[in-house]
Amino acid sequence: MKYKAHIILSVTISGFFLLLDQILKFIARTNPHSTYYIWKPWIGWEYFENKGIAFSIPLPQPVIILLTPIIILFIMYWWSKKKYKAAIHYLATTLIIAGALSNFIDRILFSITIDYLRIATSVINIGDILIVIGAIMFILGERKKEKAV
Repeated sequence: MKYKAHIILSVTISGFFLLLDQILKFIARTNPHSTYYIWKPWIGWEYFENKGIAFSIPLPQPVIILLTPIIILFIMYWWSKKKYKAAIHYLATTLIIAGALSNFIDRILFSITIDYLRIATSVINIGDILIVIGAIMFILGERKKEKAV
């Protein structure tokens, strides 16, 4: 029962952020010239068409379209085979998948990833943040597990 509750909560939280990311991407795409800075030019709202992968690293579109579902499926498979699953692992995995899925949707629909949050020298989106937070949570969960053993 506890297992199902963790999965439901993790999917709900991740699904909420995936939906929020898609809504914000829609707003950014339909208003590409609207910019707003809290601290110019370091923090704010700025539309950016990311043709590359993370950190705008260039990679051919067909490669991205092919690799993304393979990576998502690999993460799901690898995680399902793990014997030890703490609550943090459920949320971490679903956050990573939600972030990757949100960016993948952009790739399929627009051949780019829509970024809109200016932070220092980068423009990112919530999907990117989900992937990073999920990875950090997963690493922290693994370290906690190692200390417990």
